Amino acid sequence: MARRILKVSLVTATLAASACGTTIYLDSSKQIGFVSPTNPKKITWNNAIQAADKLCEQVKNECGTPGLVVSVSVDGLPVYQKGLGYADVENHIPCQSNTVMRIASISKSMTMAVVAKLWQEGGLSLDKPVQEYVADFPEKFFDGEKAEITLRHLVSHLSGIRHYEKAPAPSDTLSTVIEQNDKISDTTRKNKNEFENQEYLLNSHFESVSKSLALFKDDDLFSKPGVKFLYTTHGWTLVSAVVESVVKKSFASYMKGFFHEMGLRHTYLDENKPLIYNRAKYYVRNEKGRLENAPNVDNSYKWAGGGFLSTSDDLVKFGNAMLYSYQNSNGFLNRDTVQMIWSPVSNTSLAWDRDGQYGMGWGVISSHSNYPFCKSREFYVSHTGGAIGASSVLLVLPRTDDTQSDKPIRGG
Repeated sequence: MARRILKVSLVTATLAASACGTTIYLDSSKQIGFVSPTNPKKITWNNAIQAADKLCEQVKNECGTPGLVVSVSVDGLPVYQKGLGYADVENHIPCQSNTVMRIASISKSMTMAVVAKLWQEGGLSLDKPVQEYVADFPEKFFDGEKAEITLRHLVSHLSGIRHYEKAPAPSDTLSTVIEQNDKISDTTRKNKNEFENQEYLLNSHFESVSKSLALFKDDDLFSKPGVKFLYTTHGWTLVSAVVESVVKKSFASYMKGFFHEMGLRHTYLDENKPLIYNRAKYYVRNEKGRLENAPNVDNSYKWAGGGFLSTSDDLVKFGNAMLYSYQNSNGFLNRDTVQMIWSPVSNTSLAWDRDGQYGMGWGVISSHSNYPFCKSREFYVSHTGGAIGASSVLLVLPRTDDTQSDKPIRGG
């Protein structure tokens, strides 16, 4: 029976996602420091809330999602929380701030925080061949030449390692097919194939990162490392193997320690056996457009790249922790470290924003003001995620104006 993946959506942006109903923590009559496109005067919180409510309704109706949760924080304070629809349709359980959902590829941004911390402390190099950390990962070749993959390649999707689809074996008889395949953008290939690929629907438990590596480690590269952007979740499994080699612990155990250190009390590995309270259910639509429960999957093969669960409240904490580190000298990461991972990398692109590039575990949209009053934009970073039954967005917009502020976090 044909099925279409339907997602319960988690929209976050330190700016992150939450709650049943609307909660405002600041004076709703207070003017906020931005202007509406149609009114150059500052608008009130009430104006912003009304606009946000309308937009949330529009997005939910347009996407046809069973449930949607949205939350926004500004300068470190939660200012807007909205829940629409259901986390569990069968039992009429509404989406709310403690709803636990798959965050999919936002897992990459959390993993990057760990990698950046280890690099900052001198525990690993971004530029050594990965085999120096993961001895059983085979040497790679491309076009008959040895291809050296580094951690720097991996965290920016420049390694050439495949995503969910396998590269065709290079041969004279397939040269035309390969040439045609190269003409298809990586973004198009990802969007077209990901949800139909059987590997995406794996329901077997992988007990270790090394067993997850076996899924792809012997496969051919799609491109020479460093040359071409190819979004790859499998590449982040290799990142997790590097982390394990450095910290001498399992990646799963190390990430649980990171969640605890960061105060992310409701962020988990997407494990099927443990009881995880307030976990959302996942849905698909059949060929008649009717709602059905999604197929069961086991995401243990991709913890680092797409295997975490979280709530909107925890994503707010994580986003604010990154923003604090970006703007202060005593955060989880050094300011220079965050600036490095939030800088665009050459030869990269973004599937979710054509004006952006990929940094290290984050999408980066650089400020742009070449066309005043027409096409201008502020600097921000983000990551999206798509999983069976869920989608997610995390967006961080630092405040860059010259307004004097005593707040440790400036932006949203």
